[in-house]
Amino acid sequence: MALKRETAPAGAITELFDRLHDLHLDAGEPGVREIATGIGRGVLSYTTVHNVFRGPRVPKWGHLELIVEQLGGDTEAFRLLWRAARLVEIALPGPEGSVPARPPEPGTDQAGATAAVPSPPVGADTDRQFDFVLVTSRIPFSNHSNGQAGAAGGVYGAGLDQVLRDLVVERQGAWVGWSRQYGAGDPELPDGLPWLPVSLSGREVEQHLEGHCNSTLWPLYHDAIERPEFHRAWRDTYRVVNQRYADVVTRIAAPGATVWVHDYQLQLVPELLRTRRPDLRIGFFLHVPLPPPELFTRLPGRDETLRGLLGADVVGFQAPRSAGNFLRLCQELLHLRASESSVELDGRTVLVGAYPASIDVGAIEKLVGQSRIKRRAQQIRAEVGNPEVLIAGIDRLDYTKGIEQRLTAYGEILNDMRSVANPPVFIQVAPLSRERVAKYASLRERVDRLAGHLNASYGRMGGPALRYTNTVLGFGEVVALCRAADILVATPLSDGMNLVAKEYVASRLDDRGVLVLSEFAGAAAELGEAVLVNPNDTDDLKDAILRAIAMRPAEQSRRMKAMRKRLRAHDGRAWVTSFITALESVSRPV
Repeated sequence: MALKRETAPAGAITELFDRLHDLHLDAGEPGVREIATGIGRGVLSYTTVHNVFRGPRVPKWGHLELIVEQLGGDTEAFRLLWRAARLVEIALPGPEGSVPARPPEPGTDQAGATAAVPSPPVGADTDRQFDFVLVTSRIPFSNHSNGQAGAAGGVYGAGLDQVLRDLVVERQGAWVGWSRQYGAGDPELPDGLPWLPVSLSGREVEQHLEGHCNSTLWPLYHDAIERPEFHRAWRDTYRVVNQRYADVVTRIAAPGATVWVHDYQLQLVPELLRTRRPDLRIGFFLHVPLPPPELFTRLPGRDETLRGLLGADVVGFQAPRSAGNFLRLCQELLHLRASESSVELDGRTVLVGAYPASIDVGAIEKLVGQSRIKRRAQQIRAEVGNPEVLIAGIDRLDYTKGIEQRLTAYGEILNDMRSVANPPVFIQVAPLSRERVAKYASLRERVDRLAGHLNASYGRMGGPALRYTNTVLGFGEVVALCRAADILVATPLSDGMNLVAKEYVASRLDDRGVLVLSEFAGAAAELGEAVLVNPNDTDDLKDAILRAIAMRPAEQSRRMKAMRKRLRAHDGRAWVTSFITALESVSRPV
């Protein structure tokens, strides 16, 4: 669903809404009544209604059909009506720049059952050896440089993905990762950029990515906001997959090559490479926070993980706090000698430091200056009724992002502003993430219901209080939204960096706008002129948003100019240069 305001549904969809409206009002249940009222006001869409009543792993009409049956409605007539409405929506042309729905994950058929996965094609460059190899969990789907590709299709976000691509091209290197799609769906990468795919079976996707990576490491590394799960089979699969990545790199890395491994999915790769190829210069960068020893020590195989990272010559983190946690862990768990910036191991010195990741500021400034982006920014504001204040949030739908907390605070603000003639409008973009992990399915249910409640309670005819979408936006659309928004709310409960905050600052060529930023985001260390907030404190969140709404233009300009100056000096190229310089300062093994 794009940001464009949805017109009144026609034909079968209108009839469907009318039927739902009547049934819901007759039911008299408060939550259902709010949704029905929202439909009647025209501020809840077909997609939102479906999301609100969505049940995990059920047909799209199944949950609503159950409600119709419970309300005494004609289920057979409703079934036909729902299918007709869905066909009408599918037949409608998609918005410009939108991305089709994601195909089933590799390893599953349409029903979600595990299926055989063919090995991905091996490119013609496989027999070559490279002096530089970039290793990430997966390869980006497509090139974002033109601003059209889906922003969530990358590895770390369009701005940072492009920085990494440029690095590989300049170094005439290769990119290793899971391609996620095969055959005709191979990722579109810039011409001349060799990519080396790593294959994962359906079972490996389930146990490695969805299991150990996303249900063990991710919650643990983000302060255990959700309880991590620990399973021996997941850890075993994690080892197997890391070994496979190391196999590919071992084969294609030239003697004395530089290898840069990224993120928590591949923490064992550095040591595996060190054992096989001591001639390599190996760097590792963690994009997420590393938790303090009090949390990290809960991890089964914790020593193995630390030794995996210590296979690198340089271990980099987003923030000094994470680097300090790593040094403490090496001392307390492995009993190694450590200084403020290094660890001694097996006669080697492993450099440890903070290298805050950043974005391609120049590319964003160039894009946001285009007339089509300016027009789209104006259009976005018009589509939500040209509010006096437009607030935006741009996140993956993840429990670490604080989306529920910020929407709750926004709802309280709206309640206090009932008498305001032109209240603020909030656009929340939250592309779906890891839907097959139970905690994420539950999160979606909660956010969908909260969004429905806000619109039903505070929406006006033709003017929603909240425009909420799970659509993957093109990067051009993201930049246009950043330009359109008077306030960006980036309030994760825990975050390695939060590059969206930097993208917002880079997009503000007018030196206007206010960034409301969580003090628990890595970006807070660099963007101190933002309105910093504790996202766990609803009163603090409300106060921060109200301060942003009331901030005078001169104050906005002073803060934004300072952040933009600092961001230009520490952009993505500076991040790459600082890390690679440190890595290449390490003496080559004899």
